[in-house]
Amino acid sequence: MARNRVIYQSEAVYVTQGTYDGGATAAATDGNDSLTSKNINGFPTGVRNLDRVQSANYSFSISRQDVNQFGELASIDRIITDTPTVSFDTSYVMANLANEHLLGFEVTPSGTSSAASKMVSCISGLIDATTTAHQKNYFILTTKEGADAVNLTDSGRYESIIGIGNGFLSSYSTEAAVGGLPTANVSVEGMNMNFVNLPYSGYSVSAGAAGPTDNAGGWGYTAGTKYVGLQSITGANPAIIPSNGVKVGDDTDPTTAAFVALPVPSGNAGTNVGEGSAISALRPGDITLSLTKKTSDALTDALLAGSTTTSNLIQGADIADAHIQGYTLSFDLSRTPIQRLGTKFAFARPVDFPITSSLSIDAVLSDLTTGSISEIINCDDEYDAVIKMRDPRCKESTNKPLVACFVARGLKIDSESFSSSIGDNKNVTLDFSCQIGGPEQKGVGIFMSGYRGTEG
Repeated sequence: MARNRVIYQSEAVYVTQGTYDGGATAAATDGNDSLTSKNINGFPTGVRNLDRVQSANYSFSISRQDVNQFGELASIDRIITDTPTVSFDTSYVMANLANEHLLGFEVTPSGTSSAASKMVSCISGLIDATTTAHQKNYFILTTKEGADAVNLTDSGRYESIIGIGNGFLSSYSTEAAVGGLPTANVSVEGMNMNFVNLPYSGYSVSAGAAGPTDNAGGWGYTAGTKYVGLQSITGANPAIIPSNGVKVGDDTDPTTAAFVALPVPSGNAGTNVGEGSAISALRPGDITLSLTKKTSDALTDALLAGSTTTSNLIQGADIADAHIQGYTLSFDLSRTPIQRLGTKFAFARPVDFPITSSLSIDAVLSDLTTGSISEIINCDDEYDAVIKMRDPRCKESTNKPLVACFVARGLKIDSESFSSSIGDNKNVTLDFSCQIGGPEQKGVGIFMSGYRGTEG
């Protein structure tokens, strides 16, 4: 029978860890962390699924130009003259920074010795034009109706794969508020989208070919001691070659890596309970936000360790005594497609600089401070904000380990908004902004540190 609907139970979201054109054979390691999750018949899949996904939306649009002429009212044709726009956005509940690491952000591992000195701008890898690692493919895997996607080892229950090729991260935001779970939102711009019904049979397996074993058509099986049975679901690579718009590889030849191998979706990230991998979600009570005046460009461990907000930082609002209700940290990586004569697709999508990040803080106001707008203008102070998310599980120690930490440096205040009404508390909204610097700039930008996944 035809299915009646598709719901969240039946879907899983993936992102590649190698280059967009590397297919299933792309090597993908970062330091001591294996980003490939599992080996399929001895080679890495180069693809990982995101955890705790709450939504996944995708679309494409094609711009056309009408061709009109004298003597006829309607156009004689409607020609595609611009690069098509493929959009993908997803949101997920935060429990660590494993998803951020998979998406390509620079995340300093939690517990690293002298962590501050090793932290670099979170977008360092995304703006590195010397590699194609910032171009990733994204996938939405769908199972048949009534089947959970996670840990599904029955190959007959997988239905389709939707792929977004040559995806560039275009925006990121994270927010938390009293009474809710912290979440993150990501938007991606891609160049191509494909749809594959399963089982995928667009390749043939020959002796010695660098592809998964074709068992019952398009399924990857292994008989190893660690992973036994169905380990991957094979589909088509959605990526194209930007210079000519031709799809990557050859569907009939697995040696060209035209296929992709999606691992069977896993549950929560990681296996090491001691490093935050078993956390399902973070609680608002385990999140703290501190705001201090910037005194140095050096990114020190003392800044990460400090959790006390000084009084009278902001004119009109005693921020130390304010009861913070929520925050939103966000930035856009807008890109301008660069085209040339002779090509139908943009050969590059560089980031538009400068990049400005925004931090908005909502708080219940208890005390006011003395000051005026003129003092803000005359002093024009810079601030550092540290957002800490600690392990929510029961611990004997009062100093619970950090599973996620965001540092925003070089913030300047843009606005203060006060509101008061009958039946409500007096509230203040503080809006800050800062620019994001390069890898060598430690005094300004957004930095990330925390648990980022250690599967191998």
